[in-house]
Formats: sequence, structure tokens, C-alpha cells
Amino acid sequence: MSPVLRHPPPRPPPAAEEEDLSEEEGLDRAVLLRDEFDALGFASADGDPNAESAKTYAEWFQAKALRRLNRLQARRAKLPAPGDWRSLPKKTLKALLRKGIPPEHRPEVWWSILGCDAVRQSSRVSYQQYLQEPLDSASSEVIERDLPRTFPNHRKFRCAAGRAELRNVLWAFARRCPAVRYCQGLNFIAGLLLVVLQNEEQAFWTLVCTFDALGVEGYYTEGMTLLRADLQVLTSFLSSKCPRVARELTRLNVDLLSICSEWFITWFAKSLPIATVLRVWDTLFFEGFKVLFRISMGIFKLVEQEVLRCQSFDNVMERAKRWPRGLVQHNELLKASFQGLQLRRAGLLKARDEALSRIEQEDEERRKLARARAEAARR
Repeated sequence: MSPVLRHPPPRPPPAAEEEDLSEEEGLDRAVLLRDEFDALGFASADGDPNAESAKTYAEWFQAKALRRLNRLQARRAKLPAPGDWRSLPKKTLKALLRKGIPPEHRPEVWWSILGCDAVRQSSRVSYQQYLQEPLDSASSEVIERDLPRTFPNHRKFRCAAGRAELRNVLWAFARRCPAVRYCQGLNFIAGLLLVVLQNEEQAFWTLVCTFDALGVEGYYTEGMTLLRADLQVLTSFLSSKCPRVARELTRLNVDLLSICSEWFITWFAKSLPIATVLRVWDTLFFEGFKVLFRISMGIFKLVEQEVLRCQSFDNVMERAKRWPRGLVQHNELLKASFQGLQLRRAGLLKARDEALSRIEQEDEERRKLARARAEAARR
């Protein structure tokens, strides 16, 4: 059993940090002064092939975004209580979310549609109490290793104070969800929540509520059984919805587990451009896990020609990470994912159950074989 650690003491207030900068913090300050950041706080990576197209698309989308902002504000003024977005008819709210939530309203809308306030108030343990609970050293060490790897191009996480907030959210979540504790990938989800919400405790409760709403705990537990099942389901759906892509990947012996695991584990936070991720999350947080399938199908629909140009397994693996990163036109991805693509929750759940049964049977057969070999080796 791993030893347990107590949470590190609270960081000093900003004034104290200003007076006594460590060498690391001094380097952070130099980087912040050197780079230019976008509205969300991300610095463009040197040589980013998508930077110019993202800028052009953002400028083109401004007029559409303004119209959507005006419509949302008009709708907001008619809510029965401030910020009570759940009071809207489900069909109306779904349509609103699919159009995208303006950045200045995202914290309020996400907090409302996920029911975060009710969960926070009903919890017998507060956020601060979770921070004071011990955590096994193995989980703590992995969290520490992942802090500098989390959005290193973001202003917040180039500073010690920002990394401390991320540490706190991940630590508290590990105590709230002992079946998972910590799994790599959660750092990108928590990090982006911090970027959007700009509030450590709100980021924690939003992570908790989204995790519960999606029901994807099995993506992060030992064996990742649910993740493997869902990617089998995605493989099946791809065959019927994007047959040319499916046939080409099969011909090249490419398993979706090798391409799409990151998409599902990070809810696309590490794979798609950030502006696109946020559009995806607007729908994911309300419509649930089936959005992971919809967006995956949408990605493959949009990159079909690029897939068909691949000549080998190595070609696919070399290019697969670039495909989603180039999808800066978030409106087009949402259209490809939702328009003309029938995907029923009941059908997904049935296919998932069948895949889980197959995987559990296969795993049990492997365990039996391993035990038999171990017994034979002892004789």
C-alpha cells in the first residue's frame, strides 16, 4: 500500500510571492513578458501550422458570434431566476447549447446546466476539507509529474500559482472519487475548466458534476474497460456511418484504440483546438457521453480524404494527431457531428453492454490462461 501524504500547505498570498520570487517563478515571469496570448490566455506555439487559419476563422466568425450573444442575452433576461438555465425547455436549451455559449456566459451556463450548486451544497465534505484529506503518494507523484505538462502554452500554468490551483483541483478530485483517484488526462480537463471558470472551487465542482453526468468512471479505472468498450462501439458505428474511412483503417490494421483513446479520456481537450473544444463541451455537458461519439464521427467525416491518402499504418499514426488539431472551424465540426447523423442513446447503451460483455469474457480468459501458465511454471 502506498504511503499517504497530507496536502501541502496553502501557497502564500500574491504579495508574498512578489517579494520572494524563486528562480522558477522568475523564469515564468520572463516567458510571460516575452509571449503574446490570445483571449483565453494561450500563446501561439512557434511554427503552429493552424495559427493563421484559426485567426482568420475567428475574425470571420465574429459577426455570427455577436448575433448569438444578442440572442442569448435576450433569452437570459427572460429567465425566471438569474442564471437558471435549467428552467428552459429541454429542446430550447439543447438548440442554444449547440449554437455555442459566448465566453462571458460559459461559467454561468455550465454551472447551471450541470446542477453544480445543488451538488456543492448537499455534499457532506467541502472543497477545503477534501484538500486536507491525505492522498496516497503514488497518485500525488503522478499529479506532480503532470502539472508542468498541462497546457504549458497557457499563461496560468506557466506560473507557480496557476499550477498550484491545478494541483488542488486534482488532489481534491482524487479524494472525492477514490475509485479513480487520478488518471492521466484528467489534468487537461481540470486545467481547461480552470481557464474557463477562473475559480478553483468552481472548477472542482464542475469536474465532479460533469464526471457524474457522463458516467465515464470506467475510462479511468484499472483496465479501462469502459473506454475499450466504447471504442469498440465507435468502430462499429464508423463502419455504418463512415464506411470508406472504416474500410481504410481496417485495411491498414489501425485500431481506434490507438487513435481515439486520447479523444475520449480528455474529452478532446488535448486533441482539438481550444475554441473547438469549448463548443464541444457546451453540448457534452448537457447531452452526455453520446457527444463523444458524435464528435468522433464528425472528425472522421471531415478528415476522410486525409485518411484515404494514407498508405500504411505508420502514415496513419504519424498524421492522426494532426487531423483534429487542424479543425479550427468549430461550427463546421458541430454541423458534421449533429446534422444528418442519427445516434440514439438507447442504441449506444445496448451496443456498449454487448461490448462490455465481450471484453469481460476476453479478460477472464486471459486471466485463466495467465494462472495456468503460472501454475505450470511452478511445477
